[in-house]
Amino acid sequence: MNVQGEGTDRALAADEARVRVPRRPEAWRTKVRWTRHAAQGVVIAVVGWQAVGHVTTGGESAEAWCPLGGFETLWTLMTTGRTVPHVHTSSLVLSVAVLVLAIAGRGFFCGWLCPLGTIQEMVHKAGRAVTDRVPALRRLRRRLERDASTERWRRIDRLLRWGRWLVLAWAIIGAAATGTMVFREADPWVALLSVAEFELSLAFVVLIATLVLALVIERPFCRYACPLGAVQSLVGKLSPIAVQRDASACLDCDLCNNACPMAIPVNARTRVTDTSCTGCLECVGACPSQEGLTVTLALPTFPPRRSKTTVEPDPAPATELEIAR
Repeated sequence: MNVQGEGTDRALAADEARVRVPRRPEAWRTKVRWTRHAAQGVVIAVVGWQAVGHVTTGGESAEAWCPLGGFETLWTLMTTGRTVPHVHTSSLVLSVAVLVLAIAGRGFFCGWLCPLGTIQEMVHKAGRAVTDRVPALRRLRRRLERDASTERWRRIDRLLRWGRWLVLAWAIIGAAATGTMVFREADPWVALLSVAEFELSLAFVVLIATLVLALVIERPFCRYACPLGAVQSLVGKLSPIAVQRDASACLDCDLCNNACPMAIPVNARTRVTDTSCTGCLECVGACPSQEGLTVTLALPTFPPRRSKTTVEPDPAPATELEIAR
């Protein structure tokens, strides 16, 4: 029995199947990517205009553009009819808009509109551009990438991702208990919109730390500390939209995994419903197979609860149709 020969035949058959897979047009990928970048650019321009206006003319403060404020003031609003300090009516409107976007498009706000997420992306790309040109930094980056692929780091990463849920609980419970925006003092969003004031604060330190980490980790604040992202990921479970993977059209090239800014193992999913998905579609754009990854509509699904002891169910009895076949 020639096992090696059979293995070679299977590999050749797989290669032939890959050749037959329809390829996604490059124009489609470019169109999606530039559409997202255009949306991000518009938001950055609006935020920059607001930040400058706040300093020069005393316009609305940072909280007026913060969707999180609506969630922080929810308990106080329901029990007293008032909002906590620094929360504007626009914050409530933006909170509702974020919820609607989460249901309609899962993590669309995070991947397409969030200015802090966009800035983290820009810093990370700039960091890669610099390290590609400096041999010592390039070797250091590759070493960090190898370490990040180990099982030990994956466990640490999974543990750290609970951080945004803890921050969300702190922000909402703290605001309900004290009647103030407790997260405001550490919110990099506040520091970002007030950066022209050059005020050294905890929020400014968090912002700088986020940008430094973004040089080596894509979207570190989004992954590990963003309370608004936690809200969206929870509500986004109700969204019918998600990236679908067709295993028969998958080329096993890992390009989707490498493109994902949130380090989701896309090629290990049938339907990408991870709570950390930002809906950026970078995985779809990177996939060379036309049918490998597609955006589809389907009823929301939730993973079954795992038990310590799993009992395999008895096979279902064959139907008359199956017997006839």
